[in-house]
Amino acid sequence: MDHGTDPASPRPADEGPLTDRALDALHDLKSQCHEVETSVSYLRRLAQARMEILEAEEARRATGGSVEDLIADLPRILTDSGTRSSAANARLAQPDVDIVDLHWPDGRERLVVDDTLANLPMLDEADLSEILVKLREFERELSGLRRRLHVAIGGLEREIATRAAGAVE
Repeated sequence: MDHGTDPASPRPADEGPLTDRALDALHDLKSQCHEVETSVSYLRRLAQARMEILEAEEARRATGGSVEDLIADLPRILTDSGTRSSAANARLAQPDVDIVDLHWPDGRERLVVDDTLANLPMLDEADLSEILVKLREFERELSGLRRRLHVAIGGLEREIATRAAGAVE
């Protein structure tokens, strides 16, 4: 898959039924879906980690703690389960899957790579709150994309398995 991929397209259903496609095309599409899913999952985790840090910053400000307190608390903040899936519900990334650069038309992927964390002490409460709202929306969108990709991957795997079972008979 090329760099600059729009995560909303293509979707497997956009190109007709899976039963009409060649087996090699199904394997290629499954690989592409895994690449996008891995990238979406990575961005989602970055968004979750930032949300957890920014929420801890809000709490720090509310209780009068210092920036040093926040820094000292980072290991706990980033290892608590927070918004992440439990180990039992996590989907492991496929080995040797390429990461693709995902870009949204409005550039919202920059929410997880900007300098917000470096400038955290300089942000006022309104900016902090606005960034958190945007991150939460982005994380929800990424979660939805990820679920749709899991459905697409499952459909591809079922079609590939059905054909493999038919070849054995």
